[in-house]
Amino acid sequence: MTAPRIAITWPGSAPAYAEWFRAELDGLTRSAAAAVERAGGTAVVLDAADPRLAGALLGEGIEWDGLLVMGGGDVDPVLYDGDPAHPAVSDVDPTADAFEASAVVRALDTGRPVLGICRGLQIINVALGGSLHEDLGSETRHRNHGDPAGPMVLHEVALEPGTRLAGLLGETASVVSGHHQAARRVAPGLRVSATAPDGVIEALEAVDPDVWLLAVQWHPEDPQSEPSQLDAIVGAFVAACRDWAVVQAPAQEGAR
Repeated sequence: MTAPRIAITWPGSAPAYAEWFRAELDGLTRSAAAAVERAGGTAVVLDAADPRLAGALLGEGIEWDGLLVMGGGDVDPVLYDGDPAHPAVSDVDPTADAFEASAVVRALDTGRPVLGICRGLQIINVALGGSLHEDLGSETRHRNHGDPAGPMVLHEVALEPGTRLAGLLGETASVVSGHHQAARRVAPGLRVSATAPDGVIEALEAVDPDVWLLAVQWHPEDPQSEPSQLDAIVGAFVAACRDWAVVQAPAQEGAR
């Protein structure tokens, strides 16, 4: 069969983003797309902040077998009954929020696999009814507070036994993080699959093992990360997307 097509979303043209931030996100997205291609998928990169794409992923015009939601700015606190005036909230893009949240819901409604990275985890949790910490505070080790444009920070996470993520990475992992927000109230249907030593939620996944949804708060696609970590996660995701496409193929062929 043909390679599964993976829709990879990130807010590439978000007006609020500084150029250094946009360049960093672009590099991370390219790294994730390369991992999708290595795993046998076809990467279809979409600018979630482009209003011309509104509805395209959810309806016709773009073929996709799975959804990968990448990093970016803060999710609008209005979407999870948070504080929109919080001084630490920045780089909000409502167009990207709406596009990616709708894409997550659409993917799950149709049984397509979903993978989230950093902001991707936050969008997934909010789209499904969860909430976020607007800011973890400067005392945390989840971002480079001294130099936001510099290297991310390295820390350990503990993975919950019996989870999909633990099956891929083991009981513990060293991860690369660059975030000041995190999941607070976990959405219905999701479970915590990894935590940092300070208790911050570092991964979520579907409770139902038949639903392929996994999201990590860290950046396995960052150059500082161990390459095998990204390939393990993306490889499993692309394999699930391929399985979904195989099941759908007879129905699509019959509709022609």
